[in-house]
Amino acid sequence: MLSFLLSLRYVMGLASVGVIAASFLMFWEGLLAIGNAFVQVRVNPDQAIIAAVLQGVDKLLFAIVLVIFGCAITVGFVVSPRAPWKAQLPRWMVIEDVAELKTLFFQMIILYLVVHFVTLVAELEDMPDWNALVLPVSIILLAAAMKIIATTSAHGPSAHVDFTDGGNR
Repeated sequence: MLSFLLSLRYVMGLASVGVIAASFLMFWEGLLAIGNAFVQVRVNPDQAIIAAVLQGVDKLLFAIVLVIFGCAITVGFVVSPRAPWKAQLPRWMVIEDVAELKTLFFQMIILYLVVHFVTLVAELEDMPDWNALVLPVSIILLAAAMKIIATTSAHGPSAHVDFTDGGNR
C-alpha cells in the first residue's frame, strides 16, 4: 500500500510538465511582444514602445518564474529525496516542503502584478484616476499576507531538520 501511495508522486510530474510547457508558451509570447516593440519603434516612436517592451518583459518574467516553479515541483516532490545528484542542484531548484512552494507561488503572483501595474501605468496617456490604486493596494495586501504566512508557518527555517548528519544536533 505504501509503495502505491509513493508512486502517486509521479502524477505531480504531469503538473510539472504542464507548467514547463506553459513557460515555453509565455517565452514565445514575450519574444513576440518584444519583436512587436521593434516594429513599433520604426512606425510609431512614442510612449507605446515603452508599454510594448514592458508587456514583453512581463511575459518573459512570468515564463522564468514558471520554469522555476516547474523545476521546483519536479525536484521537490517527484524525484527521490535520496537522489545522489540532488545535492549538486542550485538552491532555487530545491523545494523542501509545501509551505516553501506556497511562498514561491505568492512571490510569483506579486511579481506578475507589480510588472502588470507598471505596464498599465506606462500605457496611460493622462493622469490615472483613483481606481488605479486598486492594483497597488492589492499587491501590498498580498505581500503582507505572504509575510504573515511565512512567519507563522510551522515549517519555518527554525523547524528544518538536517538529515545528512543522521538527525543529530
